[in-house]
Amino acid sequence: MSSVAVLMSAYNGEKFICEQIDSILAQKDVEVSLYIRDDGSSDSTKDILDTYVKERGITVYYCDNVGVGNSFMELMYTAPSGYDYYAFADQDDIWEEDKLIEAVKLLQESGKALYGSNQECVDIDGNSMGLRYAEEKYIYLEPAQILSKNMIAGCTMVLTSALRELMVDDSRRPSKTLLRNRIHDVWVAAVGSLCGGIAYDNRSFIKYRQHGNNVVGAYDGGLKKKCKERMKKAFHKEYRNGRSMLAKELLIKFPEFTSDCPLVKACASGKLAVLRNRKVLRSYTGESRLGFFMKVVLGLF
Repeated sequence: MSSVAVLMSAYNGEKFICEQIDSILAQKDVEVSLYIRDDGSSDSTKDILDTYVKERGITVYYCDNVGVGNSFMELMYTAPSGYDYYAFADQDDIWEEDKLIEAVKLLQESGKALYGSNQECVDIDGNSMGLRYAEEKYIYLEPAQILSKNMIAGCTMVLTSALRELMVDDSRRPSKTLLRNRIHDVWVAAVGSLCGGIAYDNRSFIKYRQHGNNVVGAYDGGLKKKCKERMKKAFHKEYRNGRSMLAKELLIKFPEFTSDCPLVKACASGKLAVLRNRKVLRSYTGESRLGFFMKVVLGLF
């Protein structure tokens, strides 16, 4: 039976976290160990987690707030080696009991390094809103595609131990600035694509809860959220140039894996290189010609 370390970052999750923890601990046909990093919660999340520590033997680290991307990666660095697989979990979803075993099966059959899947979106009460991606939807699995627009949700990811060991190496770790800008799932998806490939499962084994406080959700959040994101970039330089920043870090941290990735190199090389490859890159981002051009010229790519 395969062993899986499930890594959850929690922050003020009192409303839904019990249902999620219970669904993780109910996984069948795998040996599950749950590690949770509390990212400085101020509600009753800590009390809830203390109860699970005493009654169910999970491991919890109580830490200062560093944001979702850095929190997940710090947990990956902290969790012990020795497991067959490692999986990320959000605090507010619900897992089907065969989520992990189906991921393990596909990883073993495919020989890939990273698993990701579709998600069944549900509302705040758990009522189904349908699959996030239709069956015919083309899912980006190549490095330059993921760099442009990541479609692999962190909450569905399962990593092989080999990929995890590669990523926790001190010399391979991304900057904290990048993880504030692009968060952990984009980094893990890009590295997984480069270092062993991604096994994508169009089936869903997760109820992906959509509510007003999702850090990243299935829907764009409308005009209000877009304006908020643009204001954040306008006043904080570290939130700009996310794609080029990601490309540069991939080249630095994984040089032997990016030698045959001309589009990744182009994205790291500056505005002219990006514009020379604008047709293919824009096909990944889905942006208009003018929108893409202005983003690059203004230093926002």
